[in-house]
Amino acid sequence: MKEYFHAFKIINEKCTGCTACVRVCPTEAIRLRNNKVEVDSNRCIDCGECLTACKYGALVAISDKLDVIKDYEYKIAITDYCFPGQFSDVYPYDKVKEILKGIGFDLVIDEAEATESMSSMIRDFITKNPQKRPILSTSCPAVVRLIQARYPSLLENILTLESTMSVLAQYYRHKISRDKNIDDEKIGIFAIVPCIAMVTSVYQPEGATKPYHQGAISVREAFNEVMKNLYDKDCPIAPEKSLTKGYGWAVPGQEADSVRAEGMKVMAVTGIHNVIEILSKIENQQIEGFDYIVLKSCINGCAGGGFNVENPFVSTSRILRRKREEYSHILDTNYFIELYNQGQYDVIPLEPRPVMQLDDDIKVAISKMKMLNEILAQLPGINCCACGSPTCQALAEDIVNGKASLDDCLVRLKQKKSKNKKEEL
Repeated sequence: MKEYFHAFKIINEKCTGCTACVRVCPTEAIRLRNNKVEVDSNRCIDCGECLTACKYGALVAISDKLDVIKDYEYKIAITDYCFPGQFSDVYPYDKVKEILKGIGFDLVIDEAEATESMSSMIRDFITKNPQKRPILSTSCPAVVRLIQARYPSLLENILTLESTMSVLAQYYRHKISRDKNIDDEKIGIFAIVPCIAMVTSVYQPEGATKPYHQGAISVREAFNEVMKNLYDKDCPIAPEKSLTKGYGWAVPGQEADSVRAEGMKVMAVTGIHNVIEILSKIENQQIEGFDYIVLKSCINGCAGGGFNVENPFVSTSRILRRKREEYSHILDTNYFIELYNQGQYDVIPLEPRPVMQLDDDIKVAISKMKMLNEILAQLPGINCCACGSPTCQALAEDIVNGKASLDDCLVRLKQKKSKNKKEEL
């Protein structure tokens, strides 16, 4: 089975056994066994829900430090849509970008530069694929993995195009290599990202033939470095402008609206549990008539990412306010459309993660299902998590797969002891 990269680490010494992480995981990937957190790598989608739930530092996000850029001759940073929203209006964003150059980057690119081109490509994809409805955005890597794990029947609905970050990385690698006569391997392209799902997608992009970035730096890491240098007298101040056109994609609903054409029905959904509800409705054919749906695992979309510094409502407000004054600094859309028509940005069809099945062999799976139901009948059905599994159903699955026993159910064990005492009396 494929090995998966994950952008967090477990510090079991700090785990108190509270099971908060076990309860919130949308794919039931986490167990607590012998006071140690265990994560099923095949089920984990890097949504970050467990990191938010853990208040004791037992689960820690990981990303690259800024010093990794020193290994390359030419360094490029591509900032996520939500990055400018982290900074107060009193800090000119152009100065923020100049500071990033001052700490080592040769070029700082806004992800928003390719927004108009991406909107055109997605709109064309929707038009050319009327048999696929609704088409599901791939802008959130955690949602893509969620579909692979829990909704494999919807994989054919996924937009099969590279991400905006990947499209920009390809463009600037080619441009810098050609214009400055630098070998590809000497060019380091780094994404400045708002969440662990984006870190994972940099190192293990689903559907891509290869990674297009050399690292992923958290928004927090970049923000802290900028703030330390903000009042440096040696830092040049660029002429102040407004935001690159397209930064609105950081705000829920803006991506869907920018893709929308006349007569096209779109929807935007944020929050992993809302996403699960909508995907379930789509799978059960309870939602029809939509052409394009943007699904984000974080509440407030990318503005709510775990690596961000600012409150998501504040950063969203800033971006919306500045969006009214945005200036057009975009790349040639025709260039990208031509490559899109040539299939340059097509991705490999995604495969499901067979994590919800009991066994590859159908006969064995049926036998296990029968055993599971027999075990489930012996459990209390209160989903208390005291056993270390998220639900009684999950514990029954663990028992069937040899990863737990009936004695792990503390409620059942207590009832059994109480019954034995009564019999002794």
